[in-house]
Amino acid sequence: MIYNSSLKWDAIYDVIVVGFGGAGAGAARFAADHDAHVLLIDSAPEGSEGGNTRYAGGAFAWGKNFNNLKDYYKQTYYPFKYDPKDLDTFVNNVLKMKEYSKKYFGIEAKATGRRPNGEYPEYRHSDAMQSQSMTAGMYNGGFWKLLRKKVYERLDKIDIWFSTPAKHLIQDPETGTVLGIQVKRQNQIRYIAARNGIVLSCGGFENNQDMVQNFLGQGSLAPIGTLYNQGKGIDLAIEAGARLWHMSNYDSHGLSLREGEAREKFAYMINWKTLFNGSIFVAGDDGTRYFREDEEDRHGYKYNHGNWIMIPNQNHPHIVMDQKQYDQLANDKSAKADQIKQLISYAVKAETISELANKIHAPKLEQAVKDFNFLTDDKKRDMFLNRKIATMRSFGAGPYYAIPVRHNILHTHGGGRRNEKCEVINMQGDVIPHLYEAGELGDIFASKYLGANSIADLLISGKIAGENAALPKRKMEQVDAVTGASKVPELKSDAHTSSMDFEAGKDQGIGMSANGINDLPIVVRVTVDDKNKIKKIETLQEKESPSLGGKAIPVLTQEMLNKQSTDVDAVSGASTTSSAFKEAVNQALKNVKH
Repeated sequence: MIYNSSLKWDAIYDVIVVGFGGAGAGAARFAADHDAHVLLIDSAPEGSEGGNTRYAGGAFAWGKNFNNLKDYYKQTYYPFKYDPKDLDTFVNNVLKMKEYSKKYFGIEAKATGRRPNGEYPEYRHSDAMQSQSMTAGMYNGGFWKLLRKKVYERLDKIDIWFSTPAKHLIQDPETGTVLGIQVKRQNQIRYIAARNGIVLSCGGFENNQDMVQNFLGQGSLAPIGTLYNQGKGIDLAIEAGARLWHMSNYDSHGLSLREGEAREKFAYMINWKTLFNGSIFVAGDDGTRYFREDEEDRHGYKYNHGNWIMIPNQNHPHIVMDQKQYDQLANDKSAKADQIKQLISYAVKAETISELANKIHAPKLEQAVKDFNFLTDDKKRDMFLNRKIATMRSFGAGPYYAIPVRHNILHTHGGGRRNEKCEVINMQGDVIPHLYEAGELGDIFASKYLGANSIADLLISGKIAGENAALPKRKMEQVDAVTGASKVPELKSDAHTSSMDFEAGKDQGIGMSANGINDLPIVVRVTVDDKNKIKKIETLQEKESPSLGGKAIPVLTQEMLNKQSTDVDAVSGASTTSSAFKEAVNQALKNVKH
């Protein structure tokens, strides 16, 4: 949108950050630390923000030697081009990531031990990059909560609006300077001005099928992260005149179950080593094999005649096996045994291969099974896909089974081209004034994504973008006349972090606990009589799992009222929520004022 004098601003901030994921959390935090008044918005409702960071393992890249690390990255780019300044800045910051962890989080990062020889051990200096972590365990939400906590510690400088999608950027008609943004807030269109800068950190386009087809050339990919990355950052960058880059690059974890759901089960199936060991293979749309099943997943990239490429996805692939393999998996004792048993429960069954081929619409399946048996029994070498022969066993007697699977997608990398200062570049190669970018949207990775680098990038680019967006800019007359947001209830922050945000009357106390399974704290209000007997326990805020924690809270409430004590048994299957709820009630009892 182009600014004109008839447009009236509803509120003004120093910095606006679009997208409350890992990069947005960092941008908001560091902008606030540079004395900026920040608005942080997200299209997701409270409790669903976090982008792909919410689902990430939390490991970040680190290295010791600049030249070796840069050489390793350059090889992963080949044959794609790269920006030397961008890459140098990134590598220099990766070298400082352990210091970053200590300085900005007070945590001594520890080595994860994953892929000590690198994701591409064939490359020079593949061990130059190692992964580190600030949190215990992986894929437990701990890393996201750590970043979110740093934002909530700064709510005096940061306002947060959930369920507030960005609609358009607003630019100066002459200079192209980004002056503000149009958003939809509580079903109303609002115009918010930014004195110093806007940071786009709204993730990629994994959940936009049109963009997946147009930019990635893939027909159907199953998201395994957030469902809110729908490509809005691409639209905003384009309308501001940005040059796009890396639009064809994405990464995945191979296969997931195919049920036709928005987010399919099992994000890491291809890494289950006991799965692809025996009379089993992956059949493409026509029933033939199309990749080496036992190959370690490299974020979706597969070996292809001396290079590694993201293979074209099939529209309805299946895992095919005989009865012996089915029984083997049904009795699996590996760490993935429970998931494997769940997976095979979805299998389509047929008495013959021909019948199975008809059921799954795979006309060349019979020939594929014959070819598989020929390689196993006669040639004793998989001369076509190079699967280890020790993992192959010829198909025997039926029945036969086929499990519908789907290629998945972790995140995309395309967006507006950005420089080493995280400024967005236009079609002429110039900076679009006051527009910045951080995180997955438009990151520097052109090909062959390396694990732990998106986390490193969101920490690095979030800091760079936030600090540069906060730098005082030339004062613009257009943003001086604004209404007072503090007088408009709809424009107040959605974020609450202390008991002071909730009302308590006579004989009442507020208690809260941030130790539940969700990052939104559990908040309760307890009412007592003049003898401190508990009369009422009200849950004012919680976003625990509806099927477990959400059902546990009413049970705990009633038991506490019956026993007149918080010393009650945890509800089975909801021990974390139970503990947090008790903590909140105990705190509320301490805070009661008569």
